[in-house]
Amino acid sequence: MNIFIGFVVLLFVVVSLGINSNVLSLNIVSAYGIIIETPFENNYQNNANNNSSDNDLLIFDYLSSLYTKEQKEKENKFVILMFDRGYQSIFSTAKPIMDKFGFKASIFIACDYIEKGNGMNWNQVRQLYNDGYDIQSHGLEHTRLTELKSENEIQSVISGGKECLQDNGFSPTAFQAPYNKGGEDPFIVDTIGNNFDFAFTGHSELMFLNCDGWENFGYDEENYHGTTDCRPYFSDGNPTPTNKFAMKEWSHDRAHDDINNEMNQDPHGIDVSYSLYLEFVRIVNSQTKFNEPGKINAIPIVGYHEVSKDDDIGTSPELFYLEMEYLYDNGFKVITIDDLGYDKYQERFYVKNVNTLGSEYSQLQDTTPTWTETIRTQTVGEGSEHSQLQDTNPTWFKPNTIQSLDIIE
Repeated sequence: MNIFIGFVVLLFVVVSLGINSNVLSLNIVSAYGIIIETPFENNYQNNANNNSSDNDLLIFDYLSSLYTKEQKEKENKFVILMFDRGYQSIFSTAKPIMDKFGFKASIFIACDYIEKGNGMNWNQVRQLYNDGYDIQSHGLEHTRLTELKSENEIQSVISGGKECLQDNGFSPTAFQAPYNKGGEDPFIVDTIGNNFDFAFTGHSELMFLNCDGWENFGYDEENYHGTTDCRPYFSDGNPTPTNKFAMKEWSHDRAHDDINNEMNQDPHGIDVSYSLYLEFVRIVNSQTKFNEPGKINAIPIVGYHEVSKDDDIGTSPELFYLEMEYLYDNGFKVITIDDLGYDKYQERFYVKNVNTLGSEYSQLQDTTPTWTETIRTQTVGEGSEHSQLQDTNPTWFKPNTIQSLDIIE
């Protein structure tokens, strides 16, 4: 009798594992398989040519959740979104998409971009600030600090950028060096430190809050070698590669450029966008290898410039929407630079109010752009083997294209 019961239990476990395996493979759905070409009505910009066939854009739907609700609740997954320079598309295109999901971003303003060309105006920057966006400094002019010929010029770009924002009613605490260059120059680091609490002067896929990525985690030797905390200088006076004035961002545009060069296709076409999307998903999930419940060691800081197809390395509105939706669907807490604190005694960053951040994002705002309605209102019939994937599967959804995505190493 005991042998029979044991056999039944074993059979139940095997069948359950098989079912769960199938459900998992269905949940991890390829974005490539659910991309179509369809007219895109751009409601974010006043464009008289919206109905032109030249403005046909790719519409993306979302990937199903990679984790169950139970798994989401066990993980603290954070992302900081940042934009630099001050392009008009930040306000007209990116903001409505982020607002839909309740997300805010840190905007690093280069003052020479405002009120000029395709830059925002100061009223739009103030609107971002009033709506909870984080306004920081990208310098008085967007010029490489390492190419300036005098210390006075360096001082002008760094301190002048702060004064420019202060004159317009803002109080920046963080600085992003133009082109993220200058962290190896002691004078540049000193000047930044005299004006700001934190700064970005480099790139990496993850920012380690204790600046100890290589020494304690074996991560990114080039950008973290030798540092065990976030002090700006080694004992010999040389700047450390990662510190509170040399924070690291992952550049979405740089990744886009690499993929463009590798694939040599339409920079906003299906294949390039799909590859870039997968890279984004890999980056934001890579933190899970280094974080533990109640202990955050690393977070991704994702840097954008334009949300537009006007530039080969810009981010299309469709791809940006898909990425924001992915963060929302998978329980990421999107925070800003203002949500980071710094412990001067331990010389490390920390996330303020870690247990409550993100709770205000529990409901989507009712601002869904009309161009998504056509792909969200058609559902599969009841009883379909794939009906558990989404509540509103569009009729063009192709389950045969489902494939596994190895996005978490």
